[in-house]
Amino acid sequence: MPPAILETARLILRPFVLDDAANLYLLNSDPEVLRYTGDQPPASIEAARRGLLERPLADYRLHGFGRSACVLKATGQFIGFAGLKYVPELCEVDLGYRLSREFWGQGLATEAARASVAHGFNELGLQRIIGLVEPLHVASVRILQKCGMEYERTVDYRGEPVAQYVVSRGTSRFATMPAAK
Repeated sequence: MPPAILETARLILRPFVLDDAANLYLLNSDPEVLRYTGDQPPASIEAARRGLLERPLADYRLHGFGRSACVLKATGQFIGFAGLKYVPELCEVDLGYRLSREFWGQGLATEAARASVAHGFNELGLQRIIGLVEPLHVASVRILQKCGMEYERTVDYRGEPVAQYVVSRGTSRFATMPAAK
């Protein structure tokens, strides 16, 4: 089953396709966008294409969900990504988002993140969603908090200590369906 397409007031979150490689390359070539992520910029558009194959497209096949391309509803412009991803090292589902710098500070990441949390609880039946964040990335911490997440602990992820925030179905105002039995 292909991943869902989510719509918010201003955004469409749709599954990535290989044609998104050039946009993903541009997004991840901005050092400010990557500042708190621990990621390295892709060496080429082809490297971005391989990354799509190895990460979100593989996640769709394995788990039925993964990070999604984030586009402006009004124009169809690619502005970044958002969504849920299963993190096997932690046996958890992580909320993530990354937008082009020109779209920061407009509430778009929060809009995409809230839609992703609601989808995780209401359509995927998840009981718990985490958010991994560099503690100094204050804007990202605030987005997690706006999604109802609270700091749980510090974890080692890819060799770095990061803050783990968490929200559970029972505590989320974005979970509208009853807990799975």
